Amino acid sequence: MAMEPGMGSYITFLIVGVALVFIDGRLIQRSGRTYLEEVYPDKDVADSVNRLVTVLFHFSVLGILALISTIDLTRDTALETVVARTGVMLLILAVAHGVTIWVLVRIRNRQRQQRMQEELVARNEARMNGHEETDDIVERGT
Repeated sequence: MAMEPGMGSYITFLIVGVALVFIDGRLIQRSGRTYLEEVYPDKDVADSVNRLVTVLFHFSVLGILALISTIDLTRDTALETVVARTGVMLLILAVAHGVTIWVLVRIRNRQRQQRMQEELVARNEARMNGHEETDDIVERGT
């Protein structure tokens, strides 16, 4: 069974593209774990949030990869065609990587802010309780 012209470059692009997406996804998963473990004391929660973000990255970029593979970027040679498609893919992968890291940073910053607010509320409540106890002691004369 002979392949039609261009099919080899199409398959090569898909293999290279899928490999790049999974390699980058693995890098995001590792760095995401570091970002999120800082703000989620429960490592299971950090891993769960990280997995959700990583799965979203994979589905989004693989979908874009599928769409790019249908765009006619035919060049003079099969190699030029693969290079052109891979170039487009790398640019999109870079943007997707940046957006995913930005999402992880936003999640981390939100959690930090929430934790700081909870700590401030707890401190204020402790101060208020401390003052009330002091007032009770003064009123009792002890």
